[in-house]
Amino acid sequence: MRRAASLILVCLCLTLAASCAPKAPPMMGPSAQESFDSGVRNYNQENYPAALSDFDQAVSLSPSFVEAQYYLGLTAWKLNMMERARKAFIDTLNLNPSHIKARESLGVLLYSSGDYSEAKRHLEAARNLNSINPQVYYCLGKIYVMEGRCPEALDVFQKGLMVDSSSLPLKTEYDNARRTCGKGGGSTAPPVIHEKKFRGGGKALDPSDF
Repeated sequence: MRRAASLILVCLCLTLAASCAPKAPPMMGPSAQESFDSGVRNYNQENYPAALSDFDQAVSLSPSFVEAQYYLGLTAWKLNMMERARKAFIDTLNLNPSHIKARESLGVLLYSSGDYSEAKRHLEAARNLNSINPQVYYCLGKIYVMEGRCPEALDVFQKGLMVDSSSLPLKTEYDNARRTCGKGGGSTAPPVIHEKKFRGGGKALDPSDF
């Protein structure tokens, strides 16, 4: 009888000890900042699918994380996910209307997609924010040529050449605009010239180049 009571007492003590023992903290996933940092590393290593997953996670954890939204747009563009890239740039601008990189990227993206009217709005906003991205002036100048606004086109191309005097596309379009001024504006959409430097999602849109 005593032995049985002793065994019961021992079991009770062990149970109480187990319930009072410190419990290991639950496993936590990466923070929004950690996901973002991982995304930037993957982006710079051109591992875009992994970068997209990282930026998605960062935005999911912190929807107001402006740079995560912006990088999400860049990465989606790299993967030819144009609509997703457009949305991410718009979300970035909703959080920060003065985010010049998102404004530049959205304008160039819309231009390359053929949405010239909306592209012009964002490209003009980027110009007014003193953009130093030559693509902004190239695309905006092409739109002005399409609209028959030769003097404005010349001004824009000149400003682009002040930003990057070595840009052959800008030099070419500036010379073309000089030749066509006074001959009446065109009424058709400007052709998208796919120079290597200006390809959507290409090098000129990498964050390190802004």
